[in-house]
Amino acid sequence: NAANVKPETVITRPDHYVKTVLWTGNDVARSIVTGNAPDLVWIKDRSITKDPVLCDSVRGAGETLRPDDPAANVTAIQRVSAFNSNGFSVGTDSGVNNNNDNFVGWTWKAGGNKNTFNVDDVGYASAAAAGITGGTITPTGASVGTKQGFSIIKYTGTGSNASVSHGLQNIPQFIIVKDLDSTSGWWAVYHHSMGNTHALYLNDAQSKVDSSFWNDTTPTSSVFTIGANANTNSSNDFISYLWHDVPGLQKFGSYEGNGSADGTFVELGFTPALIIHKDIDQGHNWHIFDNKRDPDNPVHHRLFPSNNSADSTGDNSLDFLSNGFKCRSSNTTSESSTYIYAAWAEAPTFNLYGGQSNAR
Repeated sequence: NAANVKPETVITRPDHYVKTVLWTGNDVARSIVTGNAPDLVWIKDRSITKDPVLCDSVRGAGETLRPDDPAANVTAIQRVSAFNSNGFSVGTDSGVNNNNDNFVGWTWKAGGNKNTFNVDDVGYASAAAAGITGGTITPTGASVGTKQGFSIIKYTGTGSNASVSHGLQNIPQFIIVKDLDSTSGWWAVYHHSMGNTHALYLNDAQSKVDSSFWNDTTPTSSVFTIGANANTNSSNDFISYLWHDVPGLQKFGSYEGNGSADGTFVELGFTPALIIHKDIDQGHNWHIFDNKRDPDNPVHHRLFPSNNSADSTGDNSLDFLSNGFKCRSSNTTSESSTYIYAAWAEAPTFNLYGGQSNAR
């Protein structure tokens, strides 16, 4: 019964930490209200083929990466111009505010941006003062949310095997790393379901690759390890995003496809708001689904981290349920393939007050 599956602790308001927002561009600098205080903002023009934009509060407003491309960090203040207490501001850049185009923004709150190093909305001037120590590399900037299990860590690589403190209280299960200086540094992805000897590329559709990115070492509750591969560790500056499971807020796992429209069901413990998933055995695109572009089932509007295509619908659909999701097409449940997913919540299945999330 319900009492047997209700967690001891649960995030009752996931929207304080993760939020999807939609807007229509108007070529006028403006604030986008999300209702949270995001430290990571990922924006995509839904109307046309256009590179997505990714900004975070550790690099600072205007500092921009493109998730679909290995290009280096660029400064473009007319993209995300500020991180606000209830959202973020965009300028007049066509990638975030083109007149009459439809946009989506996915946002995550970490530890704030009051200083160079931030933990749970308290700012510190040094990593030591913030308690972000223990690795062989000392971070050069950080925003860490211990309650929501999400941290942003900036570091300078050494080119040899090393470890970096992540500031979280549990073992990271999903990690994204990008070289900020190189124009050929691909986006490296760690997912615990693949193990420490494999990686994916966020900016490419290819299947999992054997890699030395993580020095064949699983992250711990204090550090993550990087090998000598240039995609995670050269003499350049890097940015990393790290998450772990939090009941009622986020979950990172895998499932096996069954090749049927009556596809695999994945239990999450919450109604999903946002899902990123990837077939790790075949060269299929990453997909992003959310509850704003599709407020009702089926959830079939698709965008791709690995390319700049416009929003579209096709043979890629899910049902968002009160306690997880169910695959409803061949491209989300391909026979004999393994899929990894990263899922964030709209509402927990069971909250601390005895309430339950609603089915669609």
